[in-house]
Amino acid sequence: MERRLAAILATDVVGFAALVDKDERGTLEQVEHMRRDVVEMLVHANRGRLFKSLGDGFLAEFSSTLEAVKCAIGIQRTMALRKPVAAADELRLRVGVSVGDVVVQGDDLLGNGVNAAARLEALAEPGGIAISGEVMAQIRGKIDIEFDDAGYKKLKKSDAPLHVYLTRAKRGALGGFMDLDQDALQKTLVTGGCLCGEVRYEINSPALSSGYCHCRICQKFTGSTMSAYTAFPASSVRFTGAEPKYFTSSPIARRGFCAVCGSSLVYHMMRPHEAAHLVIFTTSLDNPQDYAPAAHNGMESRVPWFEILDDLPRTRSEDSRVLQEAWSSAGLPDPATWGPCAKAQDIF
Repeated sequence: MERRLAAILATDVVGFAALVDKDERGTLEQVEHMRRDVVEMLVHANRGRLFKSLGDGFLAEFSSTLEAVKCAIGIQRTMALRKPVAAADELRLRVGVSVGDVVVQGDDLLGNGVNAAARLEALAEPGGIAISGEVMAQIRGKIDIEFDDAGYKKLKKSDAPLHVYLTRAKRGALGGFMDLDQDALQKTLVTGGCLCGEVRYEINSPALSSGYCHCRICQKFTGSTMSAYTAFPASSVRFTGAEPKYFTSSPIARRGFCAVCGSSLVYHMMRPHEAAHLVIFTTSLDNPQDYAPAAHNGMESRVPWFEILDDLPRTRSEDSRVLQEAWSSAGLPDPATWGPCAKAQDIF
């Protein structure tokens, strides 16, 4: 059996059976929209892989524990901002995150790491998150919400006690784990643009993820040792001035820049399908200080004289399952086979 260490995220809809009894078609449509527009998008934006759907529940794998927790927080924040048709019809989730040994069976994962995430999810408050002590040890001081120490709990009678941490419960207006001022959040716009002001954009939703990229293409595109990026839902980004000009920088993605001043602005993955999130180069934001990176990516191309002093997760491009899927869809299982990308636009 192939084994590996992984962070596992588990979600489940609260009161799913009752919602189906009340409105089967409407509930199933909402769950499908939630999967596509919230869960799947945030999992991909945090470099994870959705490996199982269980009706109203989903399981995802991450190589970084911090990114798994940031994904969980993003899912709950996004769900809290969604406006249901009626309050009684609102979909609310419980989320659990564990880290542990898993058994690989094709595209599926089994084992204690997966079971623990599913059982932690059952301990979370509606709209909240439950994590294990091992997860807390890896994220302490690196996230912007608080967890309460819930002590040791048996997730199942046959299990050994597990140290559990829970988000502070029932603080938001809808009983979620955050104090959310709905009107203020809806009215807050993220803004940015190029150096000369020709291209300007507005974003009306919270960020999905952020990080550094050291890949060779980012180095060439930005003229820097690395780029800092922040991902947002593509549907929330609106260009208020001129549109960026796009260059197909590889067989799987295109990059946008200002045609006047040349500022690097956006990155959009196009393979295997058009991504639901748009990556903004963080320094083009009007307030880049608000979007601190959470990981280092593309470490295989890090310039050797550039020393990294923080303790953020560090991964190579080959560790990203999202990138591997994109490369495979273009018939290029290994980025080393790309060669010169001058004619990559011919693929589209």
